[in-house]
Amino acid sequence: AVVSTQSTGESDSDDTSSLDSGSIRTESDEEMQEYMRDIDQQLQGTSLSQTFEKDADGDVDIDLNLVSNILNSFSAESGLSGPASSVLASLGVHLPRDCSDIAGS
Repeated sequence: AVVSTQSTGESDSDDTSSLDSGSIRTESDEEMQEYMRDIDQQLQGTSLSQTFEKDADGDVDIDLNLVSNILNSFSAESGLSGPASSVLASLGVHLPRDCSDIAGS
């Protein structure tokens, strides 16, 4: 998901948030955007950025990447308990441990 916000240049006395066309913007949002730009620049020189699934516009598809990575992690657990199966179980998602569970054998 991509969130677009605009700053009005106004700031609250406690410098925690300001209202802009009905949306709340915090100083940490601006810091996070700057941090993300820095990370993007660092990743441009690596092959890691090319491993992400992208949509038709060339933007990274966060949802698809999340599902793909968690399924790859689950598969690598080879039927044993691990972080992916624990996270999925906490979300109420219980995947079959092997293909025979899918076929109903």
